[in-house]
Amino acid sequence: MRGSRNLLTQRMASSRASGASGGVKFVGIAVGAAAAGAAGVAGYASYDSNFRKTLENSIPGSQNLLNYAIGVQEPPAPRLKDLRPLQFSADPKVPPKPFEPKAVEDSKENAKDSSPGEVKFVETVTKIEKRIKKADNPYIGGKSSTNPEQKNENLTDSLKKHLVKAEKATKNATGAKLETIRAIEHHIQTIREAIEAGKEGDWDAVTVAHLKAKRLAEQDLEWEKKARNAVAELVTEANLGGQGETTQLNPLVPISKATATKLTNELDEMISNVKHVDSERIFVHDYSDRVAESRKKFQLELKAVHPNLNYEEGMKLKKTDLQTILAHAHLRIDQLSQKLIDNKLNEEKRVQSIVSKKKNDLLEKFRLEANSKLAAIPEVDKKKLDEELAHATAEIQKKYDEKLKEVVRTQKQLYDIEHAKDVDDAVQKERNVHSSAVGKALAQLEGIERALAGHIQMDIQNRKSKQMWLATQNLKETVIFGNRAKCCMEGRRAPLGDQMKTLLSCGGNSDEFVKTVDSSMAKASKVRGEYTEEDLNTRFNKVCRIGRRVAYVNEGGALAHLYSWLKSSLTIELKPKQGTTESLIPAAETNFTLLTRAEQLWKSGKKGDAIRVLQMTDGATRRVAADFIEDARRQQEALLLSRLLLAHAALTSIRSTY
Repeated sequence: MRGSRNLLTQRMASSRASGASGGVKFVGIAVGAAAAGAAGVAGYASYDSNFRKTLENSIPGSQNLLNYAIGVQEPPAPRLKDLRPLQFSADPKVPPKPFEPKAVEDSKENAKDSSPGEVKFVETVTKIEKRIKKADNPYIGGKSSTNPEQKNENLTDSLKKHLVKAEKATKNATGAKLETIRAIEHHIQTIREAIEAGKEGDWDAVTVAHLKAKRLAEQDLEWEKKARNAVAELVTEANLGGQGETTQLNPLVPISKATATKLTNELDEMISNVKHVDSERIFVHDYSDRVAESRKKFQLELKAVHPNLNYEEGMKLKKTDLQTILAHAHLRIDQLSQKLIDNKLNEEKRVQSIVSKKKNDLLEKFRLEANSKLAAIPEVDKKKLDEELAHATAEIQKKYDEKLKEVVRTQKQLYDIEHAKDVDDAVQKERNVHSSAVGKALAQLEGIERALAGHIQMDIQNRKSKQMWLATQNLKETVIFGNRAKCCMEGRRAPLGDQMKTLLSCGGNSDEFVKTVDSSMAKASKVRGEYTEEDLNTRFNKVCRIGRRVAYVNEGGALAHLYSWLKSSLTIELKPKQGTTESLIPAAETNFTLLTRAEQLWKSGKKGDAIRVLQMTDGATRRVAADFIEDARRQQEALLLSRLLLAHAALTSIRSTY
């Protein structure tokens, strides 16, 4: 602009020197107007880079003139839209679009390596699941030669290894994701610093930070894949153990499932944290849009100040309009600078007030501490004086006590000498009184001994009754729960013979009632034991299910069984109402209805009535339920005998109490 003005001045001076003709003046005025227009165009081109590009493309040779007038155009700042943040897809089958900067040669190879990574993860998990589904479960099968305890030990060792592996892999994955979060935060900070620095921004540092964040994201995806595979293997092993007959009660099975859920939640939470931190970089996408929006706002402000101003791209501006734009821009800059200065001053005042307040608080604290120390000095002196006074008082009291003891001892000696005979008479009198009292006490003691001798037998009987009650209680719990340490149905059957011998020994082999009960108990109950109530419930449900399938079979072969199974499948089960009191007519009942009534009675706790109803069945249903009826009846008999023994022990204890 300055160069164009100097050129205009030189031309006007030369025109004045040539002469004062009218044609020369007209040429000078035309040249001056052209120079002013060129200066306005150059000024607007320096402000709007798009207008300058349009001018250079439309007018040949204008680029050299503009470079001479307003200087060479500065290269545009790098667009922030090209620096896209890392993208994370919720669907592992859809890989995110990798970032490929032009300055890095290995970016395409990294992108190729990163995109199939997640697909491989899905394929790996699918292959593992298919391989596990095809494999046989080593914990299922009761006919195998492997010991059940050995299966439990194998399952425990396997679950421990998988737990350690899953926890270690999850820890590595969470650590990798934390490193990714730190890299993303560093990337965000470098972007902010580059934006605030303007033309001097270090965009190479932004690119390096972005590449580092991308590399760490790929690494934590690999760790996440390993962690999820380890957790999947842990869950699969726990499910296999839960399907086994002897390993389903292993305490590590539910613990492993809960641990797998916890580790999965940790991984999901870390993924959510990474997405949350990465979402903060969204402001770089619309940075150019915000610049355009700020320009529009600036145009609106200019129109409010100068309504006749047409500030649109591609239009020529007058010199007055350009001066108006520059004046308004300088005014806005001054306002923003003043606002920044005011904010800094307010912040400095606030910091000074906080520092002064903190200083006053510290001074007040020091003053209180000094006052407390000064107040503690007289207290120390007073305490020392009290200690010395107490010590002196103790010495005086000690000397006084010693002197008093000597006086009392001397007076006692004088009193003993003077009243020795009186003392002997008084002692003799007291001896006689005590002798008579001791005689009476001995007589009372002899009576108490005779009374206690009569209760020895009752004490022995009471003690035996308590022992019998405890043994009977153990017998009852054995009948109900069996051997709790075993995990199979036959293993939980505990023999009752040893406990009956214990009861006979508690009664001294002289209790006829216990002997009668012992003789009434079945030999199978003493030798093999009885099924527990839970096992009987399981067997009862199985008997009812199989009995319904063969309910319509009387005598026959496979066709009759098939016909009965089809008919029972198509039969609608009509359960009688709860609490019904209608009588049961055997002639009008079928095996199907009898099984329904027996199931209802069994669930309501009337197991004896349910067994009686099962006895009314016939045909194949009766043969299916025969063994169960025998075992259930024997278990109910043993339970009844244990309750009778418990009542007998309680009555014996009450009779022997005095």
